[in-house]
Amino acid sequence: MIDVVWTISELEQFSAQDRPGVLIDVLRASTTMTTAIHNGARAVVPAASIEEALRIGNSIGRDNVLLCGERQGVRIEGFDLGNSPSEFTAGVIRQRTIVMTTTNGTRALKLLSGASPVFIGAFVNLRAVARELSRAERDPLIVCAGLDGRVSVDDALCAGMLIERCLKKRSKRAGAPELGDGAIAALALARQQGTVSVDFLRDTAAGQALERVGLGEDLALCAKVDSILEVPILRDSQITRLELAEQTADGVKRK
Repeated sequence: MIDVVWTISELEQFSAQDRPGVLIDVLRASTTMTTAIHNGARAVVPAASIEEALRIGNSIGRDNVLLCGERQGVRIEGFDLGNSPSEFTAGVIRQRTIVMTTTNGTRALKLLSGASPVFIGAFVNLRAVARELSRAERDPLIVCAGLDGRVSVDDALCAGMLIERCLKKRSKRAGAPELGDGAIAALALARQQGTVSVDFLRDTAAGQALERVGLGEDLALCAKVDSILEVPILRDSQITRLELAEQTADGVKRK
C-alpha cells in the first residue's frame, strides 16, 4: 500500500521500516538538496538543529564544508548559504560537502531513518523518483514535511503527482498498488489541479511566507517539473546521487 503522510507528526502512525521512503519539502529543502546534488555537491549532510550542523561542520573540518540552512525562510547568521536553490550553483558547491539544517525538511529526514532507501523528491525530479519507486519491491511511504507542523498543500500536490506517475508505471506491470487514505487524497488533489504553477505556489502558505521575506523568486525554480534527472538518496546519514551511492556500496555503477 502506498501511504502519504501529510505532516511529520503523523509519522508515528506508520511503519517506515524496510520500505522505500520519499521526503518531499517543495519549498524548499528537497528542491534545494536536489539542485545541490545535480550541480555536483559531494554530499549533503542533513542536521536537525543549528547546533548539530555546527558540530558536524567542525568534525569534518570547517574548510571542507559549506554550512547551509534557514530558520523561517531566512539564512542562518554566520552560515555560508541559505536554502534558496538559486544559491547552489555548480561554481559554488561543486565537490563540496554541504551541511544543511532547515525549519522542516531536515527534521523530517531524521524521522525517516527506518525507511530504506530514502529518496529526496520535489517537482524538479518527479520523473526520476517515480522511476526508482517503480523498481522497488515494496510500496513507498511518502512524507510531506509540511509547514511548522501543519499541512502544506504544495507538498501534498507533489506527493499526488508522484503517485500519479507511479500508477502509470505500475499499470504496465501486473496489478496496481493499493492506496492509503492520505495517498487517495493527494492523488485527488493532483488530478484536480493538473500540474503545478508559480501562481499556485505563490498562493500557498509557504509561498506567501517566502514572498514576505523577499524570496519569492525561488518559486519559479521550485515549480520546474522534471528539470533534474538525478535522484538524491539518503544513506549513512548523508545524501548523495543515487548512482554514486550504489557505486560506493556495491562497487558497480548502475547502467
